[in-house]
Amino acid sequence: MLRADEPLRAAVVDGDAVRGAALAQRMARRGYGAMPFHGATGLLKALQGGWRFDLLLLHPEHETAWADLSAACRLQRMPVLLLAEDSAWRTPPAVEALCHGHGLVDFAPLPLADHELEWRLRALLSRSRTPARPSTGAQELVCGDYRFLEDERLVLRRGREVRLDPREFDLALMLFRHLGQLLTREFLWIALWKRPPHEGARALNIAAASVRKKLALQEDGGLVLRAAYGRGYMLQEVRSQAEFACEPAGYAEA
Repeated sequence: MLRADEPLRAAVVDGDAVRGAALAQRMARRGYGAMPFHGATGLLKALQGGWRFDLLLLHPEHETAWADLSAACRLQRMPVLLLAEDSAWRTPPAVEALCHGHGLVDFAPLPLADHELEWRLRALLSRSRTPARPSTGAQELVCGDYRFLEDERLVLRRGREVRLDPREFDLALMLFRHLGQLLTREFLWIALWKRPPHEGARALNIAAASVRKKLALQEDGGLVLRAAYGRGYMLQEVRSQAEFACEPAGYAEA
């Protein structure tokens, strides 16, 4: 168990030992307790031996251990920052499990400046500290005038159905679940399309514009969907927080 005065523990998994050690040193200089691993198998052995980490920096490689590692990350709610040399990188099929159903995954192209690395890690840690929601039973999310019926993949605004296509529904639900948090473009692309964006891709922009219009996410409605240029999207409240507290509701026993 970590003492309150101990630094956050970061696992750095990279098949390139030199690159992994350099990244671990960068993390250590920023106050993290960083431990490099040559591959997923080494990290799994450490976890099985009782080690616990607050976050994982992962340079994906094709390994048979990724499926087990993804399960461990979900179980421990360990946030994961995927790193790759360029934004055209495609998620290996075995790594997609890390993104599916976890929600604590972000993607960053290398090279990555220290301030950008720190910002992404803080955003991931903030999401990881949000209490986990139940995973069984009928799931609903209520936020002000909005009600998401997840099993039916239906959203109601002031009691009336708003028709969203499947991708728009997934994007809207993710934004409402993370009210007040900036979600990066890379994180949203991986969560919705299972791969990071390629240059010139506009599918996310189009989906966000449609969600903004259909759900009336403008300032006069109390919630506004803002775009942070080149970074991502944030659903932000413009009235008192008490009016827009988003809470899970209507959970039925499995």
